[in-house]
Amino acid sequence: MPTIIVEFKVEVRAAADKLWDILTDVDSWLQWQGTHFVKLSEPGRIREGSNFTVELGGLKWGLKVMKAERPNKILWVGRRLGLKAIHEWEFNEVEGKTIVTTRESMTGWILLLTYPKARKTLSNTDEKWLNDLKVRAEST
Repeated sequence: MPTIIVEFKVEVRAAADKLWDILTDVDSWLQWQGTHFVKLSEPGRIREGSNFTVELGGLKWGLKVMKAERPNKILWVGRRLGLKAIHEWEFNEVEGKTIVTTRESMTGWILLLTYPKARKTLSNTDEKWLNDLKVRAEST
């Protein structure tokens, strides 16, 4: 089965707790992340076991948080149109700065037809998201 894996890192002048708070406040994504649609199954920040729907890369995804270890790691899984995506965020704080890593894999039969475009879209979306998170954390 075809698989796409992308990974990006950036150093952010902010504490890991601050980055965690920004990323887990899914309702605020409309203000800084570039998505046009977010819906939580229950109010509040996402946490392990949370379900939410969000538009990412032009598609609406139903996502479930599988792991949430404040402030170090959050991982969610989504399925859509013959695709399975696993998106992981890691925060490694050192001396007041945090190295943020975003890593995503996508697997599915539909990638046989769309691989080059899907890889480019996934890469662009995740890299922009990481940079938007950095800007948000460093400006608030």
